[in-house]
Amino acid sequence: MVYHQSVISTERGVNGLNEQVCSSKQRNYRKVKRAEDEQRTRARIVDAAEALHAELGPALTTVSAIAEQAGVTRATVYRYFPDSESLFLACSGQWLSRQTVPDPGAWDAHADPFDRLRAGLADVYGYYRRGEAMLTSVMRDADVVPARIREARVAREKEWQQRLTRGLPGQQRKAVRAAVAHAMSFGTWRSLCVDLGLSNASAVNLMVAMTQAACDRGPRR
Repeated sequence: MVYHQSVISTERGVNGLNEQVCSSKQRNYRKVKRAEDEQRTRARIVDAAEALHAELGPALTTVSAIAEQAGVTRATVYRYFPDSESLFLACSGQWLSRQTVPDPGAWDAHADPFDRLRAGLADVYGYYRRGEAMLTSVMRDADVVPARIREARVAREKEWQQRLTRGLPGQQRKAVRAAVAHAMSFGTWRSLCVDLGLSNASAVNLMVAMTQAACDRGPRR
């Protein structure tokens, strides 16, 4: 009788332990699944915002439109992104991560400043062409873009300009800097290559010739 009770007690202990292990596994599974579901929901919201920013522009992209495209409610959008800046930062970061951005370090492989200018403009213009839809919308609606994103873009473009101005000849430094800044501008590229239909290569040649003129130096033959 004592032996029988001991066996029953042991079995209960084993069963109880098994139940605890199973319960712990189920809780962990539910936590992992919940985290995965939340990540997928967040990704859908960011994807929707990115697509609408490129199509409509940030100024016309509403939370309701983002929620509809993502297949969630407005409340869900606000749960993940309590303000427009946090959503814009996530959208901007994701878009940039998917781009082949200009590599100023590669430009420095060209010792001749005009060769460096040509390589830099070709790199930047390729980035502009690939991202034309989004960049057009964001530039047009710059007043609603969060300040930190605008400031980061301006700082990045200033770095590009400084690298490509370095070593250029000419006494009129203000004119030389203006020529490079104008050549680097997205608005310049869009005017030449979208509105006027030039190829990137033709636009690069034109802007290099303009910069050479600003340096008081005729186009090289």
